Amino acid sequence: MTLRVVETLHNPDRISSVDIFRGIAIVAVVLFHYNELLPLGSSGVDLFFVISGLLVGGLLTKEFTQNKNISFFRFFLQRGFKIWPSYYAFFLFGSILVYLLYHDNHPDQVIPFYDLKRYLLFYQNYTGAPYHWSFDHVWSLCVEEHFYILLPLLFLTVQWFFKGNHQVKALFIFVILTILAGIAFKFCSYYLTNGKDTYAGTHNRIDALAWGVLLNLLLTYAGEKIKNKKFSAIAFVSGSLIFIAAVYFAIRFDRTLYFHIYFHSILPFAFFLMLMGAYHVDFSRWKVLRFIAYYSYNWYLWHPVFAIFFTEHFGNTFTGVLLYLVVSFLMAMLATVCIEEYFLGKRKTVLSKLFSSR
Repeated sequence: MTLRVVETLHNPDRISSVDIFRGIAIVAVVLFHYNELLPLGSSGVDLFFVISGLLVGGLLTKEFTQNKNISFFRFFLQRGFKIWPSYYAFFLFGSILVYLLYHDNHPDQVIPFYDLKRYLLFYQNYTGAPYHWSFDHVWSLCVEEHFYILLPLLFLTVQWFFKGNHQVKALFIFVILTILAGIAFKFCSYYLTNGKDTYAGTHNRIDALAWGVLLNLLLTYAGEKIKNKKFSAIAFVSGSLIFIAAVYFAIRFDRTLYFHIYFHSILPFAFFLMLMGAYHVDFSRWKVLRFIAYYSYNWYLWHPVFAIFFTEHFGNTFTGVLLYLVVSFLMAMLATVCIEEYFLGKRKTVLSKLFSSR
């Protein structure tokens, strides 16, 4: 029996460069959460957002360019089959594991029953304390879920109110305005609110996702120019230099204002350029990183549960890090094979039955 990962990575339609960026993003985040072993590794989330905008935007753009009527509910359920089963399984079995591991030494890791609803209904990113560190990383999944609501509404608005060539122009304009709005929201949140929190709110992170959508639109409507090797090289080098500069300023100067507004506004732009430059490069031989990327969603969900345990028992030792990486990744593989792949296998059949008559 062939593992689904092997079939998927050998699919000629799969973009290997995106796998590489996704693999880098998950490794950065996982290492960051092990006692910040990789400083600024949390920026992998910014990269995840840009990738998500690129791929999820592509699902809608494909229908849009074929002049198909976009179905909000079909799209939302399609994403739900990808996100919800692993997500809710993580909260069920993860809560049991966290209780067994931490209920004596770290009872704050266990989510009380009354506090579950903000996690299960995807609004934890707007609630703040009390914190349960093993689970609070799902703030980014809340952002994603809100994005799955807003993006089809944007496409539907364009389809309803614009005709002909004006539709494409309107899409570009709205996406660019969303990028600007996301940056503006960071300024407003920092200067006009008491909490000055610009990190987790969807409105403060929507620009990163919109950069990904913009990249998808450019690949769709200006693809030949992006394929040009000189243009691609300039884009990738420019993005890399901007990324290096952003990290340098984060390390070198006062972080408070910079991190609240500028860092997470600059990084998505840098990743946008880097992805644009590398998009058509063949990375199919980078099998290890692509293999990791395939399991990235469940690895993202599960790894914090193990971080505290291995940090406390082994510290920042090679043995501790290795055990943390191996155990959490094996858990990700198990969850992917038993839960994610199972429900994705049912997705097409269920959606066909629900929407066949529409």
